[in-house]
Amino acid sequence: MQKPPIESYFREHFSDESLKREAQRAGVLSAMFLFATVVLAILHPLLRNDNLISIPSPVMLTVIPYLVGMGGYEWGIRRLFTQQLKRHQDIPTFFKFANATFEISSISFIILIVSRHLSDRLLALDSPLTYIYLFFIILSTLRLNFWLSVYTGAIAGAEYIGLYFLIAGSVSEPYREIDLFVHLPLMFIIKGGLLIMAGLAAGYVSRQIRLSITDTIRATETEQNAVTLFGQQVSPQIARAVLEQKGNYQSHRMRVAVMFLDIRDFTNYATHQAPEDVMAYQNTFFGIIIRIVEQYGGVVNQFLGDGCMITFGAPVEVENPAEVAVEAGFTILREIRKAVTDELMIPTAIGIGIHLGDAVVGNIGTETRQQYSVTGNVVILAARIEQLNKPFKTQFLVSREVYESLTMPPETARALGPTVIKGVDEEIELYQLF
Repeated sequence: MQKPPIESYFREHFSDESLKREAQRAGVLSAMFLFATVVLAILHPLLRNDNLISIPSPVMLTVIPYLVGMGGYEWGIRRLFTQQLKRHQDIPTFFKFANATFEISSISFIILIVSRHLSDRLLALDSPLTYIYLFFIILSTLRLNFWLSVYTGAIAGAEYIGLYFLIAGSVSEPYREIDLFVHLPLMFIIKGGLLIMAGLAAGYVSRQIRLSITDTIRATETEQNAVTLFGQQVSPQIARAVLEQKGNYQSHRMRVAVMFLDIRDFTNYATHQAPEDVMAYQNTFFGIIIRIVEQYGGVVNQFLGDGCMITFGAPVEVENPAEVAVEAGFTILREIRKAVTDELMIPTAIGIGIHLGDAVVGNIGTETRQQYSVTGNVVILAARIEQLNKPFKTQFLVSREVYESLTMPPETARALGPTVIKGVDEEIELYQLF
């Protein structure tokens, strides 16, 4: 079966971010409800004993189960969003609106029930329960959806005003002048309007948060694409180093191990094969090399057609670049033999040469055209050492500097003694590793 298309980087990451914020919101609400339950349970008997408060028992029997129930409900919502986050599957927007409707309507329902247990039913609309509306509105900003926040505030305000007219219609006792002012319809309409305005304000904040997160994710996406595309031309490590320096990657000295690798008799092979076959062979060969080099933290600096130049220790510093380079070299030899045995490629012999030393790494060129480069005698000597595999009839040669850096030299290693290298005044001590 054909796999479903993979979502874009932005959609996937924004969906995960949205689910994460929803889970946080539900977690905060759950903790708030459970905390309010504990505080009310502890303080109510103490205050009642001091005659500071007298809440009818039916009210307590209504409010406490509501707080506990909503605490459990929000915890369940949190678990749902957390599970969806692990699956990277967003929740339908309809469910989020339905959840907001249930949360707001649950408060209105409890206020209505509480009002029936009070001598002055309108006192329920002035009780602390009404402030729960505000918590839902404020925390709706974490939903990263402007319309969800506006909807939360709108339904809260509309239900609050509706509660007033529903409750006030059954109030028949006269009020004193102060009571008349407090119970004016305008007071409750204004409070409901403020809840609606709070929803608009929360929607604005939610949109700003969403835009900020969107910009961050898109910037990260752009950087990832740049690293990917640029890294295909050089290497991901070099791409990141250059991008971090905004393209101005200053040259500096680093201790590096440079490996040159050459395919034996490649010219003869390429002469008698179709260009498409040669390219297919190169892709298979260099695919193995790139995978191993990345595994050991190295960088393929140049592809030379019948070989390549590889650096260990730049641009990312390595504690013992020579040892890592030698381990990578043996892995390359082993994997090439395995690929030939598995008939993934034609029989292939290679030569490897490694030298250790200081090199200057960084960009060279002009402001309009620059290229990452590793330069120094270490590069020249590594290339010369690799070329000596032919006269010595070996596959793996290293300099004395490399050999002495190995904590456990391979059993196959043997000294070849001082050797004259073309273009170098002094003799170089070489070691055959394989």
